[in-house]
Amino acid sequence: MTRKVDVKVKLNKFCIRVKKCCMSCSHKDLTRCVGKRFCLKQEIDVKKDFYCPKWRMSHTQRMAGFARGSVKCREYLMFVLAVREDEALAIERGEEIEIKTLDELRAEFLKNHGEIYEY
Repeated sequence: MTRKVDVKVKLNKFCIRVKKCCMSCSHKDLTRCVGKRFCLKQEIDVKKDFYCPKWRMSHTQRMAGFARGSVKCREYLMFVLAVREDEALAIERGEEIEIKTLDELRAEFLKNHGEIYEY
């Protein structure tokens, strides 16, 4: 049986809905070795969906949407990943190569495939 939880939300400055819970709070601290969440403000262990009146949106959540909707297409991301993997393998084999900059990768993709952004 699933339990329905009422979730409070807040809009960031780019009108993206952010859940008001421990996951998005700037006061949370994750202890990776134990896998628990700790509230730095209240000094208690909390669950990810915990909400308290001292909740404050984290910097990352506030900045979500900063790119103003510019999403890179999957083909471009896969192209960059493939190039970086090839470079890593060449370095592993002991070859001396010049690592391409992102500007060079973008220019090459634009020349061969077209636009890097999805619309």
